[in-house]
Amino acid sequence: MRGAFRFFLPWVLALALALLCGVLLSQLLRARSESRSVSAAPVVTAIKKIAQLATVEAEISDVLRFEEVKSFLIFDFPKTATIRMRGRVIAGFDLTAPEFRVDPDAAGRMLHVRLPAPRILAIDPRLEWFDETSGIFNPITPQDRTRWMLWARGQLARAAKDSGIEARAVEQAREMLSGTAEAFGWRVEVASSSMRGPEPTPPPTP
Repeated sequence: MRGAFRFFLPWVLALALALLCGVLLSQLLRARSESRSVSAAPVVTAIKKIAQLATVEAEISDVLRFEEVKSFLIFDFPKTATIRMRGRVIAGFDLTAPEFRVDPDAAGRMLHVRLPAPRILAIDPRLEWFDETSGIFNPITPQDRTRWMLWARGQLARAAKDSGIEARAVEQAREMLSGTAEAFGWRVEVASSSMRGPEPTPPPTP
């Protein structure tokens, strides 16, 4: 009996030692993983804040002329108006969109940032009306002015897009995010969804 005990004792000790090493290794790997995720938290927070500030703006200036004609029998009664418009257009990213993601790779100290499509965030128009023509049979109404002002805002957005404001927003975000990540000792890979946005307000029906 004593001989059998001596025979199995080394095996029992070896098994206990293996189990202890397994537990210690598991705790070490868990602690290392937690330390990595914690170390990524500050740079991820900074990246999200910088992405919110990554906007560009453009100053747009143009002149629009509206003309609508009402016909009665053989007579035409036109009403016209001209708007001198100036405005500041701001483009950036809607970070509440589901496309926005920041995925850290702690092992390679790399951040994978997925930005939503850039869009027009704000339009600050300054409109000046002049050279108006209307008559008793076809007067300019408050509804006409509201509709034309909406159309002018749409034209400002269209002109800003044509000037490349969305592409500049992506480039601005890439530069700012790269600089922020490098300050923390990380690298960043920025991808953006296809550039699209809300359609401008259609012109008034003649």
